[in-house]
Amino acid sequence: MKNKAEIVRSVYLYLVALTGILMVVFSIISISNSLLNFFFREGEDLSWLLNSTLRSVAFLISGIFFFAFHWGFIVKEKRIGKRPENFELETKMNLFESIFFYALSYAGLMIFAFSFSGFLSNFAYVQYLEKTVPENMTNYVPQTQLTVNIKYIIQNLIAMIIGAVLWVISFTHTQKSYTKEGGEESKQ
Repeated sequence: MKNKAEIVRSVYLYLVALTGILMVVFSIISISNSLLNFFFREGEDLSWLLNSTLRSVAFLISGIFFFAFHWGFIVKEKRIGKRPENFELETKMNLFESIFFYALSYAGLMIFAFSFSGFLSNFAYVQYLEKTVPENMTNYVPQTQLTVNIKYIIQNLIAMIIGAVLWVISFTHTQKSYTKEGGEESKQ
């Protein structure tokens, strides 16, 4: 690694891969706990169990994707073990630029993951029952649970799009900054 920006890239790739593995492990634990609570009925509300399970499934999907995608770069760029002498990638970014764009990329992934889990789990609470009218409110307009959940689903969808756009823009910028030995642009 010729410059410090390469170290930042390695830290980013391994950090996201580790985050993906942890998301998968904790999701499997959470899904297992939800299944145990469902079968042994420890007073858990069925809708809460469904919500928890959907949230865990969303983190499982995100974790698998995060790990597989970033581990692919680790393997492809030979960042495991010792690199061959003739294999060199170099970036045109300086240290602070690389820290900024990789941190932005990581933030975009986390925004996406949490929003995706909220998006998916809000479908568990879709109910068509109207809320009861409070006694002290005469001008109360009943609101169905369905409209509340649609609001949260749309909010999470917007956050997912923002997180994905942040990640795509920042990760694309970092990918375009790489040159192969001899000055040619990298086509990763």
